[in-house]
Amino acid sequence: MSHENIRERDSRESFVSRRAVLRTSGTAIAGAGALLAGSSPVAAGDKKGGCDDPPWSFPRVTTRDHFETSNGVQLTDGNDEYNYEYAGDGIPGVHDPAPAELLVFVHGWNNDDEGAVCTFGDAAGTFSSEGYYNPVVGFSWDADHGWYDATEIAERNGAKLAYFTYSYKSSNPDVRVRYVAHSLGARVALMALKNLNHWDRPDDVTSVSILGGAADDDSVAMEGTYGEDISEAAGHVDNYWMGDDDVLNWAYGFAEWGEAVGNDGCDGTAPWNYTDYDVGYVPDHGSYYQDDGCVHEVVANF
Repeated sequence: MSHENIRERDSRESFVSRRAVLRTSGTAIAGAGALLAGSSPVAAGDKKGGCDDPPWSFPRVTTRDHFETSNGVQLTDGNDEYNYEYAGDGIPGVHDPAPAELLVFVHGWNNDDEGAVCTFGDAAGTFSSEGYYNPVVGFSWDADHGWYDATEIAERNGAKLAYFTYSYKSSNPDVRVRYVAHSLGARVALMALKNLNHWDRPDDVTSVSILGGAADDDSVAMEGTYGEDISEAAGHVDNYWMGDDDVLNWAYGFAEWGEAVGNDGCDGTAPWNYTDYDVGYVPDHGSYYQDDGCVHEVVANF
């Protein structure tokens, strides 16, 4: 499928799931919003406000300010379902010589622009300390909105991440591309697989590593939303979960009326190339990619 055919696709073919029951219940939305807003910054993976020294030069694909929520989730002027920009230093394989492989890290909910680059810097430092020396770039998206708007924005960013990946692999067919996604970033990565599968791109993504994924536990099963896409559009998908992840246990459960893949693993028939890893030693929801998290297992399973 050509670049032009993908970009000219009718927007009705965008793969976005909706939780209509929750959206029509003002009481549930208000209650869940209050619970989620009450999560501690560390537990929720919230880096709103950033860190002491934000690494603004960190190379990243960005879709910041592509969506606004004043009247439902809508694209802002000048943006479409697939476009993206670059920020920070050059992306290897785009602005610099191509590497052997490229790791794309997708942050989670409630990260503003500064928080995102701080997250990327932390994650890249941990990967390097664990012996992973290939380049790490970030995927920065409009995560700093209320929960229900943010989930839709995450899912709609799947098409943008997929289009970046498709374009990148078209120019760099020999580069291995890996996704690592934290928390709500899991929906960005999983929706990217859905789009790539729809475009018949089975070889663009070598691996996906989900860290404390804020997606339904049955959505990754073959009977679920993403199961077939996982089996067809990724070399392998590894899910790192822990049963005592407090954020996913109570906040996600309240907001979504279900269990998250990040605290329950796959509920149903797992795709042939999907593996769950119980990482109950991780201190909390925000620590998966920190020094005391599970990155050593992630790298070992590459």
